[in-house]
Amino acid sequence: MSATTKKWLLLAGKMLFSGTLMFWLYRKIPMQDMRGLLASLDLRFLPLIVVLLLFNTAASALKWRLFLLADGVDIPLRTLTATYLIGSFYNLFLPSNIGGDSYRIYDIAKKSKSGVRSAASVFADRFSGFIALVTLSLLSSVLVARQFDNLLFFLIPLVILLLMLAVLAALAKEKPVRFFLALTRLDRFPLLTGLTEKFFLSFQAYGASRKLLAQVMAISFAFQLSVIVIVWLLALSLHAQVPFFYFSAFVPLITLLEALPISIFGLGLRDVGYVFFFGWTGMTELQTRSLALLFFAVAVSYSLIGGICYFWKIFSHAEEPVKNTAAE
Repeated sequence: MSATTKKWLLLAGKMLFSGTLMFWLYRKIPMQDMRGLLASLDLRFLPLIVVLLLFNTAASALKWRLFLLADGVDIPLRTLTATYLIGSFYNLFLPSNIGGDSYRIYDIAKKSKSGVRSAASVFADRFSGFIALVTLSLLSSVLVARQFDNLLFFLIPLVILLLMLAVLAALAKEKPVRFFLALTRLDRFPLLTGLTEKFFLSFQAYGASRKLLAQVMAISFAFQLSVIVIVWLLALSLHAQVPFFYFSAFVPLITLLEALPISIFGLGLRDVGYVFFFGWTGMTELQTRSLALLFFAVAVSYSLIGGICYFWKIFSHAEEPVKNTAAE
């Protein structure tokens, strides 16, 4: 079986997985009632949601630029913003909600002539965001666990955060990663070993500046908090009166769930997360499913801006000059 055939079969499997989950979740929901609820949306929250989405894009591009600058790659903020938006557009077609990261790596590697630094910056950008995300969930989960008298709501984000910190420590110490490569005998491949060492150099550059780490984590917390606020505002537009701390506890877990590369754009997984977690808060089945669909519609609509940037880039053939100040 060729690699192309395997890729298409994998894609078909993910589409089948998403479709099955969507059918299972929505099969008994009266579509007329859902259309009625969505038609009664309170649109007063829409301008603030748009502002927060624009803020998120700018903040993400800025954080990405800080990582690249620390590694000796100087790319204009407007270029990174456009690449970030196009990556969001790619998410519509690639598995999970982080599929667009592959485009971000490719595009910046082409501009900077440094694939490893590009990959390291995208990984650091994404990983710092996940740490901020789970930390916010952990803080709010204390209230949720007390509310439902269920320690599991606290333990889930705690375990996830500890695992992430363990990965971060392994990258910082480097020896655990080298031990893993030796244990799996992957160190027999000079190309992989060389790429790993270059990856370590990028992370050493990030860790050398406490100011950089403070800046990127501050941006990460602001970004993730704004995402939580967006979902909360969408729930308010659906006339769901649920305390904010539930969103702070549950939205991060749903975001991590939809990041699993087993679906298309998180379809199905995202919906399961909203139905399961917000079902605990008193939201009706109609509201939880409508919230999932509304978030999907907003994400798709905003991602189309990336599509406009993509086609503009194709037809304009414009490339930004890039300064690469560090030696390979």
